[in-house]
Amino acid sequence: MRSVPCNLCGANDVRTIRGSTGEGRIVQCRRCGLAYVSPRLQHDPRRQYESDEYHEKSQLATGRPGYTSYSSDYPVLYPYFGRIAEEIARIKPGARILEVGAASGYFLDQARHAGMRPEGIEPSKACQRIIRDELRLPVVAGSLEEAAVDPGTYDVIAMFQTIEHLDDPRGGLLRMERWLKPGGLIVITTPNRAGWFARLTGKRWFEYKPREHLYYFDSTTIAKMLESVGFDRIVVRRDPNRYPISFFFERLRRYYPLLRSIVGLLDRILPARVKDLAIPVHYGSMKVMAYRAGITQ
Repeated sequence: MRSVPCNLCGANDVRTIRGSTGEGRIVQCRRCGLAYVSPRLQHDPRRQYESDEYHEKSQLATGRPGYTSYSSDYPVLYPYFGRIAEEIARIKPGARILEVGAASGYFLDQARHAGMRPEGIEPSKACQRIIRDELRLPVVAGSLEEAAVDPGTYDVIAMFQTIEHLDDPRGGLLRMERWLKPGGLIVITTPNRAGWFARLTGKRWFEYKPREHLYYFDSTTIAKMLESVGFDRIVVRRDPNRYPISFFFERLRRYYPLLRSIVGLLDRILPARVKDLAIPVHYGSMKVMAYRAGITQ
């Protein structure tokens, strides 16, 4: 385990949000409000994202809940990324765009359909093969730290549910700020620890995963971090999506074992057409857009 200072303000003055379960203690900086994991496991977090297991198994070898298969979440993720790609294309038509943490390339594919020129950074070897061999799109590096990108290369950089995984998010944002053209756009989605579901569940919030999620932002701390590395015109919005009822059953069973019997009963008695019904839900994710200081549109 290793202790780390606040990645936003550098202070070592924290209060505990959730005690350690052996994978790290979740704390909040008393000076700037950023929540993060410290002490945390002494390991390179990129290694776990390189494995096929991380992206394709909902139960990891350690027994902890992992991430559901990206292929099984295709009906939820693909149209969602299509809506975001269309929104970005209206702001930056024909943009050269980089996605950091591209997974199976769903956003990259939708960005191409929206008339943009997409490239990806993705550590998973299996996902890299999908992007290169099936989608025929470029992967420029395995990780943000490994990428060799000339300054001012991209019009847009996108990062979906990824910044919370970075060991040094401020350093990563500083690198990406340099990769953008003046006036270039960055788009980030990340869990909002001030969201309604986080407040409702408290220490049991399902996004508290101290091995994977090293940082927990709210609208204030993400804006402060972006400002600190040279971004301006920062806008933070809610990040809703449409989910089938079966999606929530699966999540509740995985993250809240005490609800499994109730969810199982509902799963058995509800007809398939009801469980397949997609409903708009905002469970607490936020979408952040900001521009590299410089040329305005």
